[in-house]
Amino acid sequence: MVKFILFIVHLVLGAQFIYAQDLDSLYAVGEYSSILTHFDKYPPLSFGDKILKAKSLQAKTFDEDAIASYHLSLADREDEPRHQFAYARLLKKNAYFTKADSLLTLLHSRYPENAEFAYQLGLCKAEITKNSADIFYKKALDIDPTHQQAAYALAEFYFKIKSYEFAEQASLTALSFNPNNKKIIGLLGQIYYRQRKSKQALEQFEKLQKLTSLPKFVIEKMAIAYANTNQLKKSIAMYKRLVNMEPKNSMYHHQLARVFALQENYAGAEKHAELAIRLKDTSLDEERFTKALALKNQDKLEEAMKLFELVIEKSPEFERAYVELALTADRFYEGLDRKLHYYEIYEAQFADIENTSFKNLMYRRLTDLRREKHFSSGK
Repeated sequence: MVKFILFIVHLVLGAQFIYAQDLDSLYAVGEYSSILTHFDKYPPLSFGDKILKAKSLQAKTFDEDAIASYHLSLADREDEPRHQFAYARLLKKNAYFTKADSLLTLLHSRYPENAEFAYQLGLCKAEITKNSADIFYKKALDIDPTHQQAAYALAEFYFKIKSYEFAEQASLTALSFNPNNKKIIGLLGQIYYRQRKSKQALEQFEKLQKLTSLPKFVIEKMAIAYANTNQLKKSIAMYKRLVNMEPKNSMYHHQLARVFALQENYAGAEKHAELAIRLKDTSLDEERFTKALALKNQDKLEEAMKLFELVIEKSPEFERAYVELALTADRFYEGLDRKLHYYEIYEAQFADIENTSFKNLMYRRLTDLRREKHFSSGK
């Protein structure tokens, strides 16, 4: 009996001790489970305790329970901006966009000078309507021109609808306040890249490279932009980085082969074109054509002709393959008939097609060869 009484006293005193703890202090040091255990035994009655339970559930990422707890806590409270805002963001995070939109609209109407409320409302609008988000990003920036997230969202909005001038302006304004904002630097590089402004795009991507590790898609764009600005060594270096990341990516090997060919490094072009062919499991026309050009430029004419013929067999509409085959045969064979044969293959394929790129070139050579044959046969 004495032991039982002592046990009861221990429970009561223990409960009083737990209840006496500063629950906010427990929350501050991450003791969320202790708080929730306490509320399991002693359900929260005050508004502050109800909110603390919701916050603790959210901190434990029990989001659905946290949403329910916030809803119960705030149901009869009209003006609790701090907690309503936390609730709205939690709703948005869990894709309850319509509910979040309603709550953020209320907060924005009550606190029109709060830039963050306007920005978060814009994010909700972007998920629901797609059209009016920019209005609220602009409102946020009117209130606080230094708001970097709103600036990024606005620039990205313009970028997606191809209003590149406005996207550039929003990005540059943001960078005037924070020149090292990596997200905006990367976006500005993409804005220039999309407009084929390779030099300006590279300036931004190179700046980004000094600040952080580059994502793969930026390395891809830099490789292309370097090639477009005739910075072939840098382009090759970027493609080699991509090949190291994905050694079995046939596209990277193919692009690297093309840049090697521009550099007149035909051995490198042949090597990577061959790798592209081996790795690719769909149509190989472009890769075979690139390799054939590399072989031709190394005077491996017979090998090149066989590969051009294979390209034509697989893709009968590939006009330039016919052209390169004829030009290669023109160099390889001595006899006029053999030379003519390959130009006549082109003529037979494209005689009735109006929109061709090489017909004038090919027909001039055909005329020359036929004239030469005529005069030689008359001797």
